[in-house]
Amino acid sequence: MSPVALRGIWRHAGFWLGSLSLLIMLAAWNSGESRLYQLGVLLGATLIAGYWLPRRNVRGISVSRQLPAESHEGDEIEVALRLQAKGFFARYMLQVRDRLPFLEQPDYPVLIARLSGQQQFNYRITCERRGVHSLGPLQVSSEFPLALMRVSLPLSDSQTEIRVLPATFPIEGLTLAGRTGYPTDSHQVGPSSRGQDTFAGVRDYRRGDSMRHIHWRASARRGEWVVREYEQIENAELVVVLDANPDANLGHGRESCFEYAVRITASLARYATENGHKIGVFCQQSDGVRWLAPDSGWHHYRHLLEFLAGVEADSPGDYREAVEQAAVLAGRQGRLWLFHTAESPSAIPAVAAQGSHIDQVPVRVAFDAPSFRQRADTRASAPRPTAMPDLYWISRGTNLSEVFTS
Repeated sequence: MSPVALRGIWRHAGFWLGSLSLLIMLAAWNSGESRLYQLGVLLGATLIAGYWLPRRNVRGISVSRQLPAESHEGDEIEVALRLQAKGFFARYMLQVRDRLPFLEQPDYPVLIARLSGQQQFNYRITCERRGVHSLGPLQVSSEFPLALMRVSLPLSDSQTEIRVLPATFPIEGLTLAGRTGYPTDSHQVGPSSRGQDTFAGVRDYRRGDSMRHIHWRASARRGEWVVREYEQIENAELVVVLDANPDANLGHGRESCFEYAVRITASLARYATENGHKIGVFCQQSDGVRWLAPDSGWHHYRHLLEFLAGVEADSPGDYREAVEQAAVLAGRQGRLWLFHTAESPSAIPAVAAQGSHIDQVPVRVAFDAPSFRQRADTRASAPRPTAMPDLYWISRGTNLSEVFTS
């Protein structure tokens, strides 16, 4: 037995029972008392049974797991465990342990009171963390019947994967700017998604007007050609630059700066998709740069959620360089959305020089560093009012839907 396996062995009841049995046998040897021999043999047999029976209880058991391949952060999913025990004897008091990284406590135990033949056990669980998670391996363990020793059987072929997409929050009436920098009615869908502009009225036909724009009913009433006239509607083009530097990611779990940034980005993408705007995402990762070019439509929104499910705060790269690269990729028509972690609004770093790459002033989202350093059981401080334009100041626990609704 290795030193690692011996470490902490004194905590097991079997260790003390074996020690007691050995002491009684030595006492019987020295005294010649037959009752001590009998007691020592009884304790030894109990120890052997406590060592062999748990192994017999887990032998010949196979386990498989079924669950959805994809879910959303905060959603509840159903997991099905299928267990099969070979042989004629039932198994008792089994514990199936699974590694579920989308939980705050990844080690998830399921107690099986009795297993005979093939059985299925279902349970529901909430996906607490977004990401692409590798589940397993499953492990079957038993201490039945004497709880003197735990025997575990790892199942190496029981690993699988699940993608948990980030959660979103509703945004109402967010004011965006079109490609030329003028505000655009964000509730209207522009020409890039519909193929034409918003109907404004009718006017008399002029030479060169397209026959497709003729208003046939109005022409019939007037007795002359009348065409539809459309109002030009601009679409916004957003480029979100995530800060994946671990030093800027204060907080823990879902209540961390990077997870807030991912939820904000996913919600902006949902809002942009619903209103015909384009959105793209740039993020430095430990394995290189990840870039999703701006586009619109629900198919693009789906790709963007998958993109956000796979990013982590694991890149020590300079965020200012990431902003410069994103500005070049976005072009002059895009508007950057930047993230910062700062002690106060006045401590937010200046935006990197980008005048040659992009026309519009970036929108900045700043996280209140002191509030994210607080313990999880403490109350978050109220958001500080800011008079700075194009700046959203976020504290831990802030209602994000209220912040991003104008």
